[in-house]
Amino acid sequence: MKKTWIFFKLRMLQLKSDKTALFFCYVLPVLLLLGIGYPLQLQSDPKITLYYQDEIQSDVSRSFLERLRDTSVIELIKYDAASGNLDQEISENKIKRVLQLLPEGKQPGFHGTNIVESVSASTEANPEMNIFISKNNIDENRIENVALTGIVNNALTNEKQQEVGQYVLASDRMSSYLVTLLPGLIGMTLMIVGLNGFGGVLIEEEHVGLFKNLKTVDISPVPFLSGLFLSRLLICYSVAVALCLMASLVFDVSFGFDIPLFALIVTLGSVAFLGVGLVIAAISPSTTAFNGIVNFVQLPFIILGGVFVSITKFPEWLQYICMFIPLTQLNAAMQKVLFESMTLSNIGDLGIELSILTAWCIASLVIARLKFNW
Repeated sequence: MKKTWIFFKLRMLQLKSDKTALFFCYVLPVLLLLGIGYPLQLQSDPKITLYYQDEIQSDVSRSFLERLRDTSVIELIKYDAASGNLDQEISENKIKRVLQLLPEGKQPGFHGTNIVESVSASTEANPEMNIFISKNNIDENRIENVALTGIVNNALTNEKQQEVGQYVLASDRMSSYLVTLLPGLIGMTLMIVGLNGFGGVLIEEEHVGLFKNLKTVDISPVPFLSGLFLSRLLICYSVAVALCLMASLVFDVSFGFDIPLFALIVTLGSVAFLGVGLVIAAISPSTTAFNGIVNFVQLPFIILGGVFVSITKFPEWLQYICMFIPLTQLNAAMQKVLFESMTLSNIGDLGIELSILTAWCIASLVIARLKFNW
């Protein structure tokens, strides 16, 4: 244990003098969070997705929906009432807005405690049809919602002006871009630390003869690797906390996540990538080969791991492949903890994510044990 502590302190001193490593561990993730987060916050989709429910099924309602389909900026999607709880899906931003065509006298069946604002629909022009737009109060959807209300009003070609009813539901979700970006940057940084900050250091030190020098003084590889492992694990914890604090200060994100569960996920993700880094270092015959293998692994992980874009944007067959990538599961678990109030009491909901991360931890460490030569 004493030797492990000595090597740990040496590694932290080594890192202190390595300005490049500090840049990639701490500065680059912050720059990416700011540089990508702000533009995405200001960017709107080229098409406004609008789910709809037509409970009237009359010529009038179908004609109205056809006029909306003819507009170039709206994508109409029929909402399946059996798919879930509508007000919950709107509040959680899974569905941004729903257009409801209801019979005369019927109102959207939302819970009163969840309604922030409501405007009744005017039925002077079409007494048999009430038209409502239900949405949430997330700021990023505000511009689209205003534009959509104007488009829907323009599609009401009646002699008398018909007012569209509106329901605004409360949401504790922040920008969906940040919901994807922040966990993605945390996961990507842990991967960089594991592959480059752990495996890269080992392969370089091996090829400058450090391993041979240590063997001459009869040092076991266990404290040597443990010291480096613990130092990189500490970096992973500090980076994850630093990015959360940055999101809180810059984007006004309010966090109330479960700290033990957060620490567990960071630990599993870090150990998985540290283990992968050790495996790559153990099987690489040279530093050049190591860099090539790392690039071959990192690029698909970043693209398919949901760092900058949610994997739900991919084809369904590709999503199944993404599920086996540790970065995907780390990002998914981190998103649930940070933004969906997941706690240790309902840790069962993270069963898939934690199981796959644990499998990567065990598999990588076992393979590294078999392949690593001192």
